Amino acid sequence: MNFQIFFSLMTGLCLGTIFLNIPPGLTVLMNLYGVTYTGISVLLSALLWSHALLQIPAGMVTDKLGIKRTLILGLAFMSLSSLLPAVRTELIFAILCRVIAGIGTSLCFVAVMKLVAVYAPGGRIGTYQSFFAAFFSIGNILSFLIIPKLLPFGWQWIYLVPGMLSLVLLIVSFSLRLRPQPPVSASGVSIMHIFQLRAGWVLGFYHALSWGALISLGNWAPTLLSEFWPESTLRQLAWGAALVMFVCGLGRTSGGFLLLRIPSLFIANSSIVILTILFLGLFWVHIPVLLLILALLTAWFSSVNFGAFFDLASGIVESESLATMFGFLNFLANMGAVLLTLVFGLVKDHTGSLSWGFGSMAFLSLIVFLFGNGVLKRDCSSGSCHLDL
Repeated sequence: MNFQIFFSLMTGLCLGTIFLNIPPGLTVLMNLYGVTYTGISVLLSALLWSHALLQIPAGMVTDKLGIKRTLILGLAFMSLSSLLPAVRTELIFAILCRVIAGIGTSLCFVAVMKLVAVYAPGGRIGTYQSFFAAFFSIGNILSFLIIPKLLPFGWQWIYLVPGMLSLVLLIVSFSLRLRPQPPVSASGVSIMHIFQLRAGWVLGFYHALSWGALISLGNWAPTLLSEFWPESTLRQLAWGAALVMFVCGLGRTSGGFLLLRIPSLFIANSSIVILTILFLGLFWVHIPVLLLILALLTAWFSSVNFGAFFDLASGIVESESLATMFGFLNFLANMGAVLLTLVFGLVKDHTGSLSWGFGSMAFLSLIVFLFGNGVLKRDCSSGSCHLDL
């Protein structure tokens, strides 16, 4: 494994930590800031808003500015915005810092995706992108395992953990050696061209459902389990959520290996069908053990398709526009995650249960599959997508 790939994996771990550092201390922060579930959902989604909205610009910046400079800029934003909330207790300030953190994660995410695409061994782009995503899940797990143990020493550790990880990577990034990037023409990163790609929209919607499911489970799994497991402790709930994200990591890792044997198109389409069924199960089932099993299955099928989506996307555009294309997919995915995070918070406050949130996701996934299945079958074949509309 070359150093560029190793650095990509470590950045994935850091990104996973900063994405889910709030849920392990959800109750602590609700008491600290004096907010309800709807209020805390704003803090939960603040990073996602900027991360989602800046995915396309971040991709264009990466294609024009270069991978290394984009990584340095993104890690600087992540370090600063994660460390500052630890010195103040105002909710508005914390929300602002999370928005800034989202700017950093958006830059780092597309830059690392392009870094993997450029430096992965031949024919293994989707596989190594799956491994990057798996390390993102490991970062999610670390948040649930480390932060609860540090909370007795102060709520500040919720922010200090991702902040210190980002700072270490920022220092290391200056020594990262990359090949010179060829000049990119204006047409090479034409966003209008990307907007015209049917397969890109479908892959983005597929990714939105999968990523939205993972973020929803990561943010709300402890709350969902507590609804039907009232005698549970905070640490037990955190372990349940960590187990969900562990399965997510396994799904992304296994997805990378599956791509060596199974066509990306089959993985992409079949995973959405299965997720529809699992969302219905999470809507109807109210038994804690079965809920956890369904959550684990949902985490696996929401993550096993990651590499397949980006493997298909890599065949849509030229290499000069890869980051912009990846940014487009992530924009749609993260907008889905943002909206679903807010929906789950509202559903919890107004119905007292998160079940209806999963019912809505089942309906959405069915509609997306019925629309997208035909498009991908027409436009994609053996992992390559046609450019024409």
